[in-house]
Amino acid sequence: MKNDVAARVAATHVWPSDMSAPVSVDCLELDWGGPIGDRHHGELMASDTRQSRVFPRGTTIRNHRQLSLVDLSELAQIATALGIPRIDPGVIADNICTEGIENLTDLPRMTRLAFPSGAVLMLGGPNAPCTIAGDMVARTYGSRVEAFPKAAIGRRGVTAWVERPGLVKPSDAITVLPPD
Repeated sequence: MKNDVAARVAATHVWPSDMSAPVSVDCLELDWGGPIGDRHHGELMASDTRQSRVFPRGTTIRNHRQLSLVDLSELAQIATALGIPRIDPGVIADNICTEGIENLTDLPRMTRLAFPSGAVLMLGGPNAPCTIAGDMVARTYGSRVEAFPKAAIGRRGVTAWVERPGLVKPSDAITVLPPD
C-alpha cells in the first residue's frame, strides 16, 4: 500500500503513574500493552463514560486507548484558538507527536501507522478533548481549563493501540496506511 503522506515523529512521551505530567523519552518502547512505563499501559482497561452505551462503567474491556497521538499542526491550531503562543508536544499527554499529518484527527478509524522498527499502531478514532488536558495546558500556559475542550474539538489527535510491538523514536518516518 502506498504512503501518500510524508510524516515523521516529532516527539515521544510517557506519563508515569507517579508523576503529575508526561516526560519526554528518547525512545518509546511498545509492547502489546502500549508504551512501557505509561499510566495507560495495559492490554485491558475499565470501561468509562465513552462506552456507556455498550458496557456498564467499570466493565473490563480491551484497551483501545493505549496511546494518544497529535500533530504539531493541531497543537498550533489549539494554541491559536486558546490565544496562547504555542502548546509543546507532551503537554496534553500525547505519547507521539507527529509532524506532517496535518489532519491526523480526521484519519479514519483502522488507519495503520507503521514505523521503521516494524512497530504498527492501529488508530481507534478521534481523541475526545477533556479538562484533564485543559488543566495541563492551563498550568503550563495560563489558559482557562474550561476553554480547552471547545478549542481542541476536531484537533485533539487520535487514540491508538499496538498492533505490532516495536520502538518509536523522534525523527522516525511514519508510513500512513489507510484502511483496506
